[in-house]
Amino acid sequence: MKKLLSLCVFLGLAFVFGQTESTQEEAEPDILQAEPQDVSPIAAVQFSGSGITDLETQTLFNRFLEELTKASDDPLIDQANINEKIAGLEIESTGCLSDECLKAGLDALSVQQLLAGTINFTKNESPISSIMGLDSPKYRVKVRKLDAAKSKPKKYSFRYKGEPDGFITELEILAWEIMGKEPPERLTGKRKPSQESMVEKIVEHPMFDKAIVLAVAGFAGSSYVKNTGGAKTSRDAANAQDITWSGYQSAYDAHMKSADSAQMKANLSLVAAIGALAYGYFTGVFSDDD
Repeated sequence: MKKLLSLCVFLGLAFVFGQTESTQEEAEPDILQAEPQDVSPIAAVQFSGSGITDLETQTLFNRFLEELTKASDDPLIDQANINEKIAGLEIESTGCLSDECLKAGLDALSVQQLLAGTINFTKNESPISSIMGLDSPKYRVKVRKLDAAKSKPKKYSFRYKGEPDGFITELEILAWEIMGKEPPERLTGKRKPSQESMVEKIVEHPMFDKAIVLAVAGFAGSSYVKNTGGAKTSRDAANAQDITWSGYQSAYDAHMKSADSAQMKANLSLVAAIGALAYGYFTGVFSDDD
């Protein structure tokens, strides 16, 4: 009887241990499935637009996003998910492309790369070209790509003068270039050159405005220094006149008149120099956001 009881206990323990091992073996695949995957998602924030309607901006962005998806080796985050996570941030509300705005968006989305950009349509890209009367309607695109491992974003931009379909092709090609890929022949084969003239390219170049402003400020500054020195020389000459000389008064007055004239020119030159630099500052001429 004792032997029979011992046998039953042994068989019972064997069954329990067998079930435990089976349960552990079945659970192992679940544990392996729970391990996180090593992915580097990319987020492209809706571009902001100016000079075009919201619908046009959305349509152009969708065309860009479609090609970006094809060019990217990594998955792109769904737009609805992006909009939810960056709601209220400056990058979403104003289209801000500063380093701070991009970093805030990158952190909010927890992605490896963040893309943001603007699409502008304007008749006169440059304030100075507007003054010169150059009627040159064109599109301009700016895109910034910030990588989580870097502190500064990579900048992309282009201008295009021509029909909308030609601009759309350039926008789609840009998506491939941003991803470091060669654009496919289906895009490059239908490329239409921009209709910008050489004069427009020079005038619209970011350095052109800077060169004009700095040239005006430099010329005015040089005039200020020259006329300030001339005013001092004339005053010194006036004070050096011999008071006992019969022609003293007329000579003194002549030198002082020359000094006053030079000083007035110096003051006007100083105002012109400050005005040129202020113009450059407030119109964004000196900004490197090109």
